[in-house]
Amino acid sequence: MVFLVLSLPRYLTFDPRQSRVPQPENFTFHYPLLVAHILFGSVAIVTCCLQIWPWLRQAHPAVHRVSGRLYVFAGVLPAGVLGLVLGATSPSGLTMRMSSLTLSSLWLITAIAGYRTARQRRWGDHRRWMVRSFALTMAIVLSRVYLLLLMATVLPEPASADPAVMDAWNDALIGNADWPAWITTLLIAEWWLTERGAGAKHKARAARRRTAAAASHRDNDQTPTPAPERGSPS
Repeated sequence: MVFLVLSLPRYLTFDPRQSRVPQPENFTFHYPLLVAHILFGSVAIVTCCLQIWPWLRQAHPAVHRVSGRLYVFAGVLPAGVLGLVLGATSPSGLTMRMSSLTLSSLWLITAIAGYRTARQRRWGDHRRWMVRSFALTMAIVLSRVYLLLLMATVLPEPASADPAVMDAWNDALIGNADWPAWITTLLIAEWWLTERGAGAKHKARAARRRTAAAASHRDNDQTPTPAPERGSPS
């Protein structure tokens, strides 16, 4: 939410001069599409946070379903499609274009898969796809952290005011922050799913062992003691 408060207002002015994204030449509609992408992406961020809130999901399942539909149809789908257009026309170099196209494609795929598995009531698969989708949604936040780290370390702002130098620096900065951001969040999501799955399997095996041990103990307790044979010492 802090990210939205800091980033969103400048685009609500609808003033291209406030944009932090370079505007390509000969593409008049770039800025309106960028603003729409940011607004739909903001819907995705807010509703995605609601989706992963366990209390809301358990106490108010109807709200969870509505926010899920908003996440997909008023957030990821329009923002992802616009992300493909903006990525293909980005003036920030090939690295940024390829990252934007890959991220937008994966974002659309994971959200659609999450929605389809929910419709099919495959709740385990639904949760896994939504965890991946959430990770990709949050990549934009981590990319800003990487931007600051790069500026403070290996890519400081150049002293030259030459537009060509500044454009090259900006392309390198954005491209090198964007790729690691969504790759990192996606890897964390996959690690979490793997560890969570391994933990669930371990608990299931432990439960089966406890059940088997309890059943064996009951069988031993219920086994009758054989009566001594006639004539044998008691």
